Amino acid sequence: MANRSRAKAPAHTVISRAPSPCGKPGAMSPLPCSIQPFPRTRSQGQGRPQDGQAVTSWRDRGWIQRLREQLRKMWVRVILYSLAGVVLALVAPFMGRVLPYVPQIDLASGSVDELLNIIATSMLAVTTFSMSIIVGAYGSATSNATPRATRLLEEDRTAQTAVSVFIGSFLFSIVGIIGLSAGLYPDNSRVLLFVATLADIALIAWALVRWVTHLNDFGRMSDIIARIEEAAKPAARLYRDHPALGAIPRADALPDGLPLVSSILSGHVRHVDLQKLQARAGQCGIKVQILRMPGKYVHRGEALLRLTGPVAEADHIALRQAFSLGEARSFDQDLGYGLTVLGEVASKALSPGINDPGTAIEVLRAGTRVLEVLHEQRATRDQVTFDLVYAPPLDLERLYAVFYTPIARDGAGLLEVQESLQDCLAAVARFGDAPAARREAERARARAEDALTEDWERKALAQA
Repeated sequence: MANRSRAKAPAHTVISRAPSPCGKPGAMSPLPCSIQPFPRTRSQGQGRPQDGQAVTSWRDRGWIQRLREQLRKMWVRVILYSLAGVVLALVAPFMGRVLPYVPQIDLASGSVDELLNIIATSMLAVTTFSMSIIVGAYGSATSNATPRATRLLEEDRTAQTAVSVFIGSFLFSIVGIIGLSAGLYPDNSRVLLFVATLADIALIAWALVRWVTHLNDFGRMSDIIARIEEAAKPAARLYRDHPALGAIPRADALPDGLPLVSSILSGHVRHVDLQKLQARAGQCGIKVQILRMPGKYVHRGEALLRLTGPVAEADHIALRQAFSLGEARSFDQDLGYGLTVLGEVASKALSPGINDPGTAIEVLRAGTRVLEVLHEQRATRDQVTFDLVYAPPLDLERLYAVFYTPIARDGAGLLEVQESLQDCLAAVARFGDAPAARREAERARARAEDALTEDWERKALAQA
C-alpha cells in the first residue's frame, strides 16, 4: 500500500515536461490543478520569508501540547505546593523585619512548635493513607474496567490537590520546626509563622473535606465511565468543528511517487500539529498530505506525509517534528481511542468472570452520547483552516464499528444488551450516518440471532 511504503528520499525528483492540465505548456508537475503548489517564495526553505508568509514560531514546535500533558501529572502540582510551603516557612524570618505592621499577639511558650508538630505528624499519616486509596483505585480500575482508564484517575485534579496540600503542609511544618529549633525566628517573625500556620490549617481542612467528599465516587465503575466519556467529548467537538482537524478532507489527494516524510521512531501518533505543517508548507511553497492520523501506529520508516515537491533536509526534520509519537494513545485528537476504551469497559463487564450487563448498557449510553456531540448541528462549521494540508476525513463506519462491534460480539447472547444496542444504533441512524449505523445494527442483529437460545428472545429482538 502507498500509505505504508518507506520513504526513498531521492536527492532529485525528475519529472518530464508535458502539456500542463492547468493551461501552462511545459509545466513540470504531474499534479492536478486543484493541488498545484503555489510558487516558492524562497528556495528549499532557506532565506527569510516574505511579509505576510507564515512563520514557524515556538508555538508551532509542539511545546504547548507537551506542556499540557505534563501539567496533568500529579508530580507537577505536588512540587508547586511543596515549594510554596518551604518558601513560606523560609521567608517568614525576613518578612517580620520589613512589614510595616505585624499583629500583636501574645503567644504561649512553644505554641507554634506544638501546632507545627501536630501538622507534621498528621500530614505524614494522611498522605500515606491517601496514596494507598489512590493506588487501590488504580488497581480496581485495571482489574474491573480497563488499564487504559488508570491514566484518567492519575489526572484527577481533586486527588492531586489533596495530596499536594498534605505534602506541602508537611514540608512547611518541618521547615518551620527546624527554623524554630535553630532560633531563626524573632518575635515578629514568630507571629507571622503562627498566622501562616493558621492559614495552613484552614487549607488542610478545606482539602480534607473536599477529598473525603470526592472519595464517595472516586474509582467506582460509574465514575470511570463518566471520566472516559468526558475525556472523549473534546475530541468529538474537535472533529465536529474542524472536520479532518481543519485540513482539506481528502484521503488520496496526492498521487503515489511524490516525496515522502517518514518516521524515524515507532509508536502511536498522539498529536499532529497542523499549524506547524501549514506554516512549513507555506515557507517551502508546497502542499502536504497526512498519511497517519492520530491513533494510528507507525513503525520506523513508515511514511507520515506526502509532499507535492522535494524539500531540504531541515524542512524534512521540521515536518516530521509536527508529529508527536508515544507508546500509548492520547484522547486529545483521537476520538476512536475514547470509544475504544469505553468498549473495553463493556467487554470486561460482559466477560464470564464478571457478567455485568448493566455496566455494558451504561457504556452503550455513554458512547452514544459522545457520538451525539460529534454529530451536533452547528450554525457555523470551520471546514478548512489549513488550506495547504490534506488529511483523510473521519471514517464514521469504522468509528461506529470500533465502539459497537465488541459489545455486539461479547453480549450477543444477552437480550437486554442487544435491545439497548439496537436502540442506540437507531438513535445514531437518526442524528448521524444512517447507512453506516443501519449496517452495524444488521450485523449485531445477525450475530445475536445466532447466539440467543430461546425463540421468545429472538422475537423480542426483532421488535427492538
